[in-house]
Amino acid sequence: MIRTFTLRGWAALVLAAFAPPLTPVLAGAMPTLALVNETSSLPRGLYLRRFGADIRRDATAAAAQPKAARAYLESLGASADLLLLKRVAAVGGDQVCAKAGRVVTPAGEAVVLAQDRRGAVLKAWTDCRRLEADEVFLLGDAAESFDSRYFGPVNRRELRGVFMAVATW
Repeated sequence: MIRTFTLRGWAALVLAAFAPPLTPVLAGAMPTLALVNETSSLPRGLYLRRFGADIRRDATAAAAQPKAARAYLESLGASADLLLLKRVAAVGGDQVCAKAGRVVTPAGEAVVLAQDRRGAVLKAWTDCRRLEADEVFLLGDAAESFDSRYFGPVNRRELRGVFMAVATW
């Protein structure tokens, strides 16, 4: 596999490796600085944390696995500490509706699949409501992404930061 890294990507990687975190470390846990995405949910590549960035629509956020998603992700062989990297499609106050095999958010519409590529049945989120102030709705870029279409809104406390792609392949 050929991997292409941009000058911007290399510079960001060096800065992330040697610069101290810009936010306090809570409860002794080191914040995640970088993630490598190898799924089709978003472009494959290296993502660096954007300390101080707002969690807003269209931001790329990493989230802990929601309880409703754990059994499915475990069936795929994912460890419980694997973070999900998705785009924020809706934030608190936004209306999100699942209807007729689609989810509609302010970011647009996304198809809800009945089963994954292995043939496993996917249980869809089936609500239509305004998100609470502490909720976000996460969507991947690919139709087959496993995201809030299946596990519903995510509490902001479950987010581990906003990230940006610095090198893709």
